[in-house]
Amino acid sequence: MNSNLLSARICSEYPERIAITDADGSCTYAEMERGIRGLCRKLREMGVRKGSRVALWGYNTSNWLIAFLAIVRAGGTAVLVNYSMSSQEAAELLNMTETRFILCGDNAEIKKDPSALQKFASETSIPTECCLDIRSSVQNLARTFRDVTEEPDVRSEEEAGETAFIIFTSGTTSQPKAVQISQQALSFDAEVFNRNISEYAGRSVCIAVPLFHILGLLMSFAYLCRGSTVCLPSNYKPDTLSRMIDACRISDIAAVGAVYIGLSEAEDFEEKVVPYLHLCMIAGGMSTPVQMMRLELEYANATFLNMYGQSEAAPLTMVRPTDMVEKRAQTVGQAVDDLDIRISDGKGGFLPQGEIGEVVARGRNLMNGYYNLPKDKQPVDDEGWLHTGDLGLFDEEGYLYLAGRIKDVIIRGGENISPSEIENALNQLDNIREAKVMGVPHPIYGESVEACITMTDGGSSFDEAGIKERLRGMIARFKIPSHIFLYDSFPLNVNGKLDQRALHTDLLNRLKRMMVNEELAGGITVFELTVKNSRYAIVPVTSLVSELAEDLGFGKRRIMSIRLAVEEMLTERIMDAYSNAGNIRVKITLMPEWLRITFSDDGAEYFIDKRRDTSMSAKIILKDVNNFHTDYVKGKPEYCMEFLYEKDINIQQFLINSKGDE
Repeated sequence: MNSNLLSARICSEYPERIAITDADGSCTYAEMERGIRGLCRKLREMGVRKGSRVALWGYNTSNWLIAFLAIVRAGGTAVLVNYSMSSQEAAELLNMTETRFILCGDNAEIKKDPSALQKFASETSIPTECCLDIRSSVQNLARTFRDVTEEPDVRSEEEAGETAFIIFTSGTTSQPKAVQISQQALSFDAEVFNRNISEYAGRSVCIAVPLFHILGLLMSFAYLCRGSTVCLPSNYKPDTLSRMIDACRISDIAAVGAVYIGLSEAEDFEEKVVPYLHLCMIAGGMSTPVQMMRLELEYANATFLNMYGQSEAAPLTMVRPTDMVEKRAQTVGQAVDDLDIRISDGKGGFLPQGEIGEVVARGRNLMNGYYNLPKDKQPVDDEGWLHTGDLGLFDEEGYLYLAGRIKDVIIRGGENISPSEIENALNQLDNIREAKVMGVPHPIYGESVEACITMTDGGSSFDEAGIKERLRGMIARFKIPSHIFLYDSFPLNVNGKLDQRALHTDLLNRLKRMMVNEELAGGITVFELTVKNSRYAIVPVTSLVSELAEDLGFGKRRIMSIRLAVEEMLTERIMDAYSNAGNIRVKITLMPEWLRITFSDDGAEYFIDKRRDTSMSAKIILKDVNNFHTDYVKGKPEYCMEFLYEKDINIQQFLINSKGDE
């Protein structure tokens, strides 16, 4: 299937159906087809021929999608450029791929300087007649061309395997790689994706990822194949997304984990998002299974579909809407149809289920290779297997579990980041002697960028915020390290070389300490449960409290007194004068200096005071609790017991060790 046949078929079936919606309006399938035909003819007049490389540099808009399809139909190769790149970074990519044409929409550079297109063309030595301004404020491609005749696709069906577009991905060096992908691969990806979501897909999708990424492009193309509406928000801020979802009644969305989490925290999430979203596609480095299941609870009407793939081949695996939630949360699904995925032993053979090795894949959706790189730099071997650089294992049902990466590349929210590029930038700054950049697991972005440095002045001039500010003028914003840690010196191995494993371990410990201290400052709730108003519910709660106190390091006598205080409180609320209290809500929280246990219910207020309350229950509570007080939350009393940690308890280290065991 080529793009010409696709748009012609869809347009003949749904000419008046909305194809694309963006911040500037909408266009129908008939208008989209007219724009593709008109721009295709324009490109041929500009000199675009079969195989000509045409850069596409701009934000997600209807113009961008129309331009992409027009470039491919004209026989050109669309070179997709990151819209947040500087002119210099983008020019390097175009020179590397020998790109001779530019279609430029709104992007970060144009936003700062409207004349950036002319400067950019000059930097790349591309003639001005080979540049086209496709900013929405300049022209609407869906309505620019009138009375256009059909423009045939230059590539025949037999030539559909030729390169149609290039996506850039960073490897373990600072030099990006140009991934060459064919129409055949994109059509195959869209077909298998649509087959797997079948009747579960809705009539509209919000693309909350860049179109220059394979996820954004694939999802847009797949939904256009279905005759659905592709909605392109102007940015991925929660309020922007919620407004578009509500206004367009969007049913499906494609995004990375950070976007979903941010959207769930929007003020109008329950009213403008939850009622409409039913299918949520996710890729680009998601969080833990717990986070995924939490998202499913927050997006009450939606099913999350986790997908795994790379720019070099996507998708490789995906979960299906009918899969159990545990599989959708803990795995990246099963291999897509007509694709062979194995676990390599690194010696030319394959490993059985349950054993970890490198994930390798073979099939019709593999890339055509990295542009202009020698054979030994290509990830596809002589047998046609793509070596992903990812570690994983299959279970007995064929579900793939990922277990880390072989490569050093950092994947932050779907962005591939080269550590050496950031290290080079850091090493250019004054007083920095050494720099080492590493990725560490992150609950939202998949990985975060972290930097370790040593300084020539011993750290007297160390200013983390100042270093980050200087980096902003040297590298893209998403590459800026989340934290920069100062070291007197880096650990070395017996050969006098950097001991990267030891440095990484120390970095993780520093991050854990930082995270624990930040969380502990506001209290870390470890248990929150509802106790039925029954005496039979007391023992499970007191047992839980005893086990936690023992784990924290309290002595046996103190554990007994804590247990007794909790037991008396529950007995007072359940069995005595407050039997109409209803269910009791218990929350156990770790604070910097004490263990806090709070109780709340719907009964009459319980007054306890050393000066006037002489009940046996009150005496026991006041004797065993270091601090007892009543807080009022929304006008209702909440009874707080606080037990000071014993001298030999290090709550920070306890939490760090707990996180290390997760």
